[in-house]
Amino acid sequence: MTAAKKKVSDEKKEQVEGDTVEISSSAMEAKEKTKDSKIKDNHKSFMSKKDLNKKLEEVENEKNELSDRLLRNMAEFDNYKKRVVREKEDLIKYGNEKFAFDLLSVMDNFERSLEQAKSSQELESVIEGIEMIQKQLVSAMEKFHVKPFESVGEPFDPERHEAMAQQEHEEYEENTVIEEYQKGYCLKEKLLRPARVIVSKSVEKE
Repeated sequence: MTAAKKKVSDEKKEQVEGDTVEISSSAMEAKEKTKDSKIKDNHKSFMSKKDLNKKLEEVENEKNELSDRLLRNMAEFDNYKKRVVREKEDLIKYGNEKFAFDLLSVMDNFERSLEQAKSSQELESVIEGIEMIQKQLVSAMEKFHVKPFESVGEPFDPERHEAMAQQEHEEYEENTVIEEYQKGYCLKEKLLRPARVIVSKSVEKE
């Protein structure tokens, strides 16, 4: 083999070896990149699990908070119902109806005293005082919607009247209220006390 041919052969051999080294280097670089990518992917997967656990913890805390809030609201509502029942019982026990009913006896006594005082001319000042008190009582009762109702001249109504006696009367038709012994009162639309009355009956013919 001549020197020139040997030189060409050596150059080709070096070129092939160089290409082999370059290919090996590229393969190593690709392998390193693949390894790095797997590490990054594993790291991302690890972070996702951590975030998930954190999210689950937040949801659990929120659930506990809502549960506590629900229990508090239920307890408050139960207390509210008990308070309403208690207030209703107090209203029934201490309401205006009892006050109004007890006040009627006072009114009755004042009216009787006023009628008796009017029969004496020497008691004008007493009469004026009693009339003033009566007006004050009437005003106070009206504030609580307690008012008397008229009975004289009205047909006898067993729902509103309590008959104390019957008397013959020429001017009124039979079964008509001709005299009121005690006034009847209403609390708003409700009958508070029936009127005690005397009722007419037809005159017996001789």
